[in-house]
Amino acid sequence: MFARIVAACAVLVASATVAGLTGAKAEITGPAAVLSVEDIQRYQAIFELQEDAKWPAADALIKKLENKILLGYVLEQRYMHPTGYRSSYPELSRWLAAYADHPNAQPLYTLAKRRQGRSAPPRRPASRQWPSEIEAPLHPDLAADYENSSRRAEVERIQARLRYLTNDDRPTQALNYLNDPRQFNMLTAAQTDRVRGWIAASYYYNGELTQARQVAELALRRSSDQAVLSHWVAGLVAYRQNDYARALKHFGAQAEIEYQEGPLRAGAAFWAARAALARGDVAAIERYLEVAADYPLTFYGQLALAQLGRDPRIDWSGLSLTEAEFEALKQKNARIERAAALAQVGLASEADLELKWAQGEMDPSDNRALVALADDLSLPSAAIILAKYAGADHGRRDDLAAALYPVPDFAPSNGFEVDPALLFGLIRQESKFLPEATSRVGARGLMQLMPRTASYVAGTSRASGRLYDPAYNMQLGQSYVHQLLTKYNNGSGDLFEMALSYNWGPGNFRRWRAQAGIEDQLLMLESVPNPEARHFVETVLTNYWVYRDRYGEPAPTRDAVAAGQPPIYQSISAKAD
Repeated sequence: MFARIVAACAVLVASATVAGLTGAKAEITGPAAVLSVEDIQRYQAIFELQEDAKWPAADALIKKLENKILLGYVLEQRYMHPTGYRSSYPELSRWLAAYADHPNAQPLYTLAKRRQGRSAPPRRPASRQWPSEIEAPLHPDLAADYENSSRRAEVERIQARLRYLTNDDRPTQALNYLNDPRQFNMLTAAQTDRVRGWIAASYYYNGELTQARQVAELALRRSSDQAVLSHWVAGLVAYRQNDYARALKHFGAQAEIEYQEGPLRAGAAFWAARAALARGDVAAIERYLEVAADYPLTFYGQLALAQLGRDPRIDWSGLSLTEAEFEALKQKNARIERAAALAQVGLASEADLELKWAQGEMDPSDNRALVALADDLSLPSAAIILAKYAGADHGRRDDLAAALYPVPDFAPSNGFEVDPALLFGLIRQESKFLPEATSRVGARGLMQLMPRTASYVAGTSRASGRLYDPAYNMQLGQSYVHQLLTKYNNGSGDLFEMALSYNWGPGNFRRWRAQAGIEDQLLMLESVPNPEARHFVETVLTNYWVYRDRYGEPAPTRDAVAAGQPPIYQSISAKAD
């Protein structure tokens, strides 16, 4: 946290705005403006002075603060200074007594324990309260099986093992594990058929089509309405084998099932329309395209709209925060005012974290007001996360679309040479606009660049040290995207190939494509054996097209895919070369 404050304040002094670093507004107005202009300037100066260990000058400004809402952050920076201040145990103990609810209290607690000696122990930091997970909708009968099971722990253990085996490309081992009576007898019929869908999918992505079809159809014999994924796998196998009647049967049946995630239902409906087209069933084509088009914030919903010749009609008006709503939020949770103040002084990452913590501590009925606040404070990462918990109907039209697809004040340091819609589409998937995002494998920053990739693109080994700078990260990221579009994969500019290479690596994609030999681009995409890469491509392309709609721009690549053509990138709003 200390490093982020230092970095933010350094930019503040240099430019008098944090927009280039954090995506926060240079000036926040309305109900959330909790600090005076004078206090904003004082806090910014205090953080900068403390970076340079100028404690007397900082103390003089602290005394002049009208609103000391951020004093905990000021003292945190001081007490954790790496070279200019040695905090005492009494100081750390007093800080924890007053500010143990701060999201970054753990490092101070750890330091306090080291310096405690024989003193009374310090107050423990607060733990983050997480909201309930958003789960995929299940058929009521299947949901009842899970809710009423006296063997819930055992069922969860079995399913976790099956998830591991299928994700690790070991479908036969997963099938043998499931068929072992020690597992088989613990699951209900519906639960068994549900996990058979996972195994069938694993067989499919391993290229074992016969086994995939057999396992999927076994599940569907008794659980057609509940084994949703088995319909999907059986439909793909049939389509790949040119059995369009059977493909239409499975995709069409799946498209009628209400209890599944929006993107999956839209996909089934679109593929049902494709199978119907192959069979010349005109009435079925339009019927299934209408089902898919009801999910305009999904990959296949976008394609269905293009085939129907319709605009998405997404509501971009967003939510507005009233003064009464802001006051009510402030009364319910102390984090609200802190988040607003942090955003005002330019510490957007800290403000983002405070809002996310607050959301876990507050009632779900407050979620929409929290979304509006995140938007007012220009906190795009918080806006996306909060909107998902605020009841956004995944994939359908919703007044939360503006929060789900924010347009922050981020830009590459060398300007946009690739369309903002494409870069934001990548960033939304990669980091959800969190500048300090770090993946478990070491990818960093907004565009989740690996240090080796960054060094290659920049031509210097020093690039990795700047990947948490949004403008620099975007500069390197867009250079890499440009290379993937113009140099790799024959330089065709194909967005499917670019996105697959970006996520999976150019070498992995080239080798698999040569081996697979699938000409149909959508079928190729749905057959990629890497589940993360498949999801990445569809999500990034969807983001790209949705952002094009938000910018009021056409989406020719969407129209091309809908027409069975490759999505060749065409710059619309990037600066001229």
